[in-house]
Amino acid sequence: MDFTLLIGIIVGFGSIIGGFLLEDGVLKSLMLESPALIVFGGTIGAVISSYPLADIVKAFKALAYTFSKKSKGDPQAVITAITEISDKCRRSGLLALEEEMKKPEFDHKDYLFLKEGLILVLEGRSEEEITYVLESGIRAFSLQKQMEIAVFESAGGFSPTMGVLGTVMGLVTVLSDMSDAASLAKSIATAFVATLYGVGVANLIWLPIATKLKTDFKRQKLQKEMMLDGVCMILKGEASRNIQNKLALYWQAFPGGDAKYKEGIEN
Repeated sequence: MDFTLLIGIIVGFGSIIGGFLLEDGVLKSLMLESPALIVFGGTIGAVISSYPLADIVKAFKALAYTFSKKSKGDPQAVITAITEISDKCRRSGLLALEEEMKKPEFDHKDYLFLKEGLILVLEGRSEEEITYVLESGIRAFSLQKQMEIAVFESAGGFSPTMGVLGTVMGLVTVLSDMSDAASLAKSIATAFVATLYGVGVANLIWLPIATKLKTDFKRQKLQKEMMLDGVCMILKGEASRNIQNKLALYWQAFPGGDAKYKEGIEN
């Protein structure tokens, strides 16, 4: 499991609150219900009105998936699968693909794209046709992921605006009754808590989530491009060693992949 997103959010909020307390701030003065309702409720409402519910649900499913190591891509598993298939096809012909595609791992969503490419090979499609179909699939995948990311980016944009709106509403209330000078300063401070909530939540929650999804998306897309190249090399009957060395070039885009990348070049 990858908990860096949660760790970062906790460290961010912890540092801000810690700094506030070091300046003799009173934590209770930040724990207000009305600014929280305005900022969170307003942001959620704006997001719901901006996107279909199905896209919002997919965005949160994508967020949950970021905690899995699989969301970062697994180039080693992809290379192993493709090279094993290549060996069997060179020994038994392309009909060996039928048996390979019956394996349960090819029903997992991470390998459906590879399975689609192998089906096209089995159907006798040309390299140009296979490339066109799979590239179309990558474009559709990219669009869906960009929409999921946009949900959180939009929340990051709406949140500070809702904070300012809450502050303005608070100031309107304060200025409408200035008879009690003693409570005036406290009421103004309370009004500005909404802006604090809006800016803080945007920069410590919504935008980091969007950035995390972007990073995972880039590697997921690259993994699909690996599969596309691998399918085309299987179609051309390339040796598994050649396939392994060529696909190793993708390693440099993945964490800790420098050694694998160097190994692929030297082989």
